Amino acid sequence: MSSESYDVVVVGAGPAGLMAAGAAGAAGARVLLLEKNPEPGRKLLISGGGRCNFTNAETDMHRLVSRYDTAGKALFSPFARMGPAQVLEFFSSLGMPYKIEDNKRAFPRSDKSSSVLQVLLHYIEKGNVKLRTRTTVRGLHHDSGRVQGLHLNDHDINAESIVVATGGLARPDTGSTGDGFSWLEQVGHSIVRPEPSLVPVVVAEDWVSDLQGLAFADIRISLRLGDKTVSKTDGKVLFTHFGLSGPGILNLATRMSQAAAEARRIGGPAPSICLNFFPSLDGGSLDRRLQDELNAFPRRLLRTILESMLPPRLARRVLVEALASTGTSNEITASEVPKQLRKRIVTLMQDFRLTYRELQSEDWAVVSSGGVPTDEVDFRSMESKRIAGLFVCGDMLNINRPSGGYSLQICWATGYVAGLSAAAAAAAARNASGG
Repeated sequence: MSSESYDVVVVGAGPAGLMAAGAAGAAGARVLLLEKNPEPGRKLLISGGGRCNFTNAETDMHRLVSRYDTAGKALFSPFARMGPAQVLEFFSSLGMPYKIEDNKRAFPRSDKSSSVLQVLLHYIEKGNVKLRTRTTVRGLHHDSGRVQGLHLNDHDINAESIVVATGGLARPDTGSTGDGFSWLEQVGHSIVRPEPSLVPVVVAEDWVSDLQGLAFADIRISLRLGDKTVSKTDGKVLFTHFGLSGPGILNLATRMSQAAAEARRIGGPAPSICLNFFPSLDGGSLDRRLQDELNAFPRRLLRTILESMLPPRLARRVLVEALASTGTSNEITASEVPKQLRKRIVTLMQDFRLTYRELQSEDWAVVSSGGVPTDEVDFRSMESKRIAGLFVCGDMLNINRPSGGYSLQICWATGYVAGLSAAAAAAAARNASGG
C-alpha cells in the first residue's frame, strides 16, 4: 500500500481543525488538512442561524471559565493563549470587522458566517496548508505509544503529529457523526457517550405551532417540576412549530431532560416551562399597567388592548387561555373585564406555561455533550496523555458549554494550541531522528 508523509495531519476542517491547521502551518510545519465533506466549514456556515456567534467577549477569565462548569479550570491554559480578546484580534487583523451584541456575543459585522470561514481559509492558505476534501479516514496508526499516521481507504499517511478535530454528534447532516471517537477509543481513550446538549425543546401543546416564528429578546424562563422551580434563567426565546428554541431554551435543555427523567422516576407530571414576558415588572406593577390600559380605552375589545402589550398571536393565545374556564366571549370590551379575568391575564403574561415533552433529536442540536474526558488530555499542549504525538481539540472534548459563543471559543483556543504544539512536536521528532 502506498503512503505519503507530512509533519502534521489535521483531521476535520471545522472551526477547531481549520484553526489548528493554520497555526501549525504558520509555525512552519508541512500540514495536510483532511475533510470528508465536499467543502470545509459546513457546520460553521449554519452556526448562529447563519450569522455565527464566533466568541463571547468576556474579559474576566474566572467568569469566563465558570461558564464551562467543572471542566472550566482545564481551559485556563489554552484561554491564556487564545482567549476572547485574542480571538477578536485574530479575526480583525485578518480583515473581518466584528460587533458585540447582548450578553457579550460577538458576530461578524457582515452578519454572515461566511465571513468567519473566509478568514480561516485565508489563514490556512498563508500557512501553505494542503486541504484535501472528500477524504474518509479509517483509523489511526500508532506504535509503542506514539502516533505514526493514519489509514485512508486506499493508502496510509505518515505523520509526526496528528490532530483529531472531527467534532461531536451535533448536526450529523453536516458530517459530525462521531467518527473520531471510535479512533480515540481504539488507542486507549475512554469516551463519555456523546448526547445532544444545546438542543431545541418539543412541547406537548399542539397549538404552539400558531406561535411559530415569534422571538423574544430577553424574557425569564423557569423550569418547574410540580410546585418546585428547579432552574431559572433569562434569555432569548424563539417559538417553533414543535416548541421552543433560542439561547435561553438551549441553555436549559439538558436540565429539562434531567427533570423529565426525575418526573418519570417518581411517577409525577412532566415538567412545565414557564415564560415571563415582563421580567422587569412585579405582578402588581403589571396589573396596574393593564388596568390603566383598560380604563383609558373602555370601549375597545380586550383582545385589541392585549395586542398592544404583546405580539398579536401571543395575545390571542393568552386570551384563549384566560377565557377557557369562564365561558366569556372573546368579544368582551375593556369596561366589561372583571377583576378575576384581569388577574388571570396578568398571571399568564408572567407565567405562560408549556409542557415539556422531549428534546429534539441530535439532528437539531447546536452542540453535543460527551467526548474525551479532560483528564486524558494535557491542556497546556492539547496532547493526548495516552498516545504521544496525538492532539485532541474542539468538540472532541467532554466540556459542557452554554450558548452564546462559548463553544466556538473552545474550538479557537484548543485548536490554536493543538496546532502549535503539533508543529513543535513534529519538529522535535525530526531533529531527534536527524531529519
